Amino acid sequence: MSSSGVDDWAEWKGKIVPKSFNAGYVVLSYVVSYIGAWTTLELIHRRTAMRGYYNWFLLAGSSISMGGIAIWCMHFIGNRAIILGNGTQFIQIAYSAGYTALSFFLPILVLFLAFWAVGSNERVSLARVGLGGALAGLGIVGMHYLGQAGISNYDCIYDIAKVIGAGVIAVVASVGALTVFFIWRSSWETSWWKRAICAVGLAGAVSGMHWLASVGTAYRLKTVDNSTANNISRNATVIVVIVLSVGACLLLITLTFLAQRRRALSANRAQQVVLAAAIFDKDGRLMVSPEGLLPNRKITNSFIERSFDDVFGIAHPVYLWIFRTTRNWSSVANLLPGMRHHIYRTGLKSSRNRTTSEIDLATDQGLPIEDYSLVFRELFCVAAADLAEDLHLPLEDVGVLFDAIISTGQRAAPKPKSGMKRDTPDSSVDLERNGLALPVFGRGQLLFLVSQASRREAEHLQAAGYRFANAQNVLPILARSMQVSSEEIAGHLESMKEFVKETKILEPGVHLACFAIRASVRGGFDVLVRKDARNQLPTMQLPFDRLEKWQADYLKNLDSHSVSSVINTLTKSSKSPSFSVREQTFATQFLTALESLKQAIDDPFFGEALLIAKPIEAPCRGSTENSQPGTATLLAFRLIAPIHSQAPGTRLEFIPLGFFRAQQHVYKNSPDHAVFARKTYREFAPVVEFLGRSSNSIDAKSPISDTFSTKGRIFNSSRRISSYHSRFSQRDAAAHIQEPLPTHSRRPSAAHPAKPPSKLKFWDKNQSQFNPTEKHIKDDTSSEKGLVDPSSSGGHTQNFGGIMVSQEISVDVRNSDRDDKGMELVELRSPTSSSGHSDGGAGGSSDRGSEAYGRVVTKVLKENSEAESFVDKLFGICVEGR
Repeated sequence: MSSSGVDDWAEWKGKIVPKSFNAGYVVLSYVVSYIGAWTTLELIHRRTAMRGYYNWFLLAGSSISMGGIAIWCMHFIGNRAIILGNGTQFIQIAYSAGYTALSFFLPILVLFLAFWAVGSNERVSLARVGLGGALAGLGIVGMHYLGQAGISNYDCIYDIAKVIGAGVIAVVASVGALTVFFIWRSSWETSWWKRAICAVGLAGAVSGMHWLASVGTAYRLKTVDNSTANNISRNATVIVVIVLSVGACLLLITLTFLAQRRRALSANRAQQVVLAAAIFDKDGRLMVSPEGLLPNRKITNSFIERSFDDVFGIAHPVYLWIFRTTRNWSSVANLLPGMRHHIYRTGLKSSRNRTTSEIDLATDQGLPIEDYSLVFRELFCVAAADLAEDLHLPLEDVGVLFDAIISTGQRAAPKPKSGMKRDTPDSSVDLERNGLALPVFGRGQLLFLVSQASRREAEHLQAAGYRFANAQNVLPILARSMQVSSEEIAGHLESMKEFVKETKILEPGVHLACFAIRASVRGGFDVLVRKDARNQLPTMQLPFDRLEKWQADYLKNLDSHSVSSVINTLTKSSKSPSFSVREQTFATQFLTALESLKQAIDDPFFGEALLIAKPIEAPCRGSTENSQPGTATLLAFRLIAPIHSQAPGTRLEFIPLGFFRAQQHVYKNSPDHAVFARKTYREFAPVVEFLGRSSNSIDAKSPISDTFSTKGRIFNSSRRISSYHSRFSQRDAAAHIQEPLPTHSRRPSAAHPAKPPSKLKFWDKNQSQFNPTEKHIKDDTSSEKGLVDPSSSGGHTQNFGGIMVSQEISVDVRNSDRDDKGMELVELRSPTSSSGHSDGGAGGSSDRGSEAYGRVVTKVLKENSEAESFVDKLFGICVEGR
């Protein structure tokens, strides 16, 4: 520097140096502040709770963005716009390194406390927002004057009025911007452009305060020599500002890209089969992501339907299987690793990113692969497990399957004609029945796992990065993402909210019911149920706990009488002196319940229903919360309605009979859960690769206990299953599944011609075998599959629920013996003489062996079959009495 220049300015020591402003830096300072403020609001917008690493990270990021960029960077760029004197370099503002560093961290700390005070609740607290806004404003003011205190070559002289005015601007503008932001956020109207508007106000609070204070500040020269080692250059502060601002810009771009990607992914999934989670808190609010989307996982591109009648709806066998599985997750919990490995081996999913590939599950002729049903169910289970992992929840807490499938991918369904009633949960079926065909191609299907979170679980989910919102506030977002109408999704969400409450079940006692069925257009039958409890028939409870024998005898005289006839008879009996007092009382009670039931159904067709005088047992509430369902008594009126009849009134509807039957097996603590678990295990065990060949096996406490036969032995799998692959009977495991499972010995037959080969190889024949000497038998699809005892030779075989055995066989039960795998066994072998040859017709010994074997098989069959439900009994009576 020129000594003459220093000498010239040395005369200004102790004097006020005139100042001017560079307009370019003024604009740049506001842009920097705006970038920081916008980034701050984007991060705050994604906060979901006061706890959790995710939320603490966002809180720290928003504090740094606001305090470090919107305020600190703006301050130093703004001061760069101040030109002192004639612009000579050595008389411009210089900064002390210590104060400059302190001025960076102080606003971050204050803003951290401010944003923590504001909170992240859905409901706006004006007091908290006001406190947070005031702290933010004071942080802006504090940073400004702390930064000014770090000027090393000037003394700053302040105008008190402008200091107060600057403080008011900072506090008022901060409170206003944050209040508007949180009001929009709570109502889910804070789209990106609205957040950008709020950022204008927040950046205005910083810039307005800074420039009012700068105008009211005079600079008195202290020293001309600014080469002190403790000072930092003006260029260094500019470099730091540029780095921080560019980082904020990159963060904004990243957040925008991620949001756009999620929207695009959601739009794409609207054309696919997707599993979503609908979790409600105790206040009925719906859990969504910060963008307002439901957590979901893709199952597959589409469900391939074999024919026009093979519609994937709530009556489909695959849906019924997954419906029961979600109410008994333990039935597949131990199979999930094998399912996942099986799917990875097929190439359907990548083991790294778990994304579903675009492999087509169809043959070259466009038909679904032979084992498509099994693979689809595996994909569903794996998608549910992945969804539970996303939510940081155990699989059993992720929810149960909602009793409807939502068709997605079309923005607005045609409105029904006037007078058209909805009687099934599938709107497309209703519209097709009434002549309004909808486009089939391009539509997706959405399945819901529904649950209700406790207070603690809700806090856990919020800490993991999810929000609970009023469903009405997120309806537009959900409708756009699913490409369905807001009205349709709103109706389903209301149904789900009721669905997650306590499962409806009959109370103990005697109930009067209406069992009305009709033939379905697509095949099978529909049954009339309550809309508010689709697992229950329309019923009225009688005022006594059990049906006495004399009451049953009294009702036998009314068997197969119509409702009108029964009402007339009961009316006369209740007043006739020829009947005893107790009979008159019973007639009055029965008549009152019947008239109430008739009024609830509110349709003339019920008058033609016929009484089933035989009492029918139905599940009812158990004696305690953790006990098995009890048994109530049903006295039902049967009716077969015309095929095109509609559900009467507004409180009843028709649903598929198969779905109604399945609902009777899923009550809490029902013994049918264990039966279903065993069937599931036997079906999937031959296909999936279990938990490995080293230490993986089924635990003894697992609910999946079974008895299976191989090589002439019955193994008790409730102990431990060996690590090598097991070949089980499959057909009896899921008789309701239409598609037969593959075996390597399957041969084409007249009933089942050979199908084109699949493009995928789903299992290794060599690895899946139990033993090279084992013989596998596969007959046609109308019979069962099983294993032949290799010790039997040429004996006539019978089929016992999937266990193929010889009639010439004896049983040697050895409870204390164990094989080298540690399994308790029961050995089945042919009767032999002392010389080791078959005893042929040796009478007594063979008969006793056959009898013992019969007892074993009977026990196995009893443990692996579900009791006939009351639905089957009522349906049989209806059909027989038609």
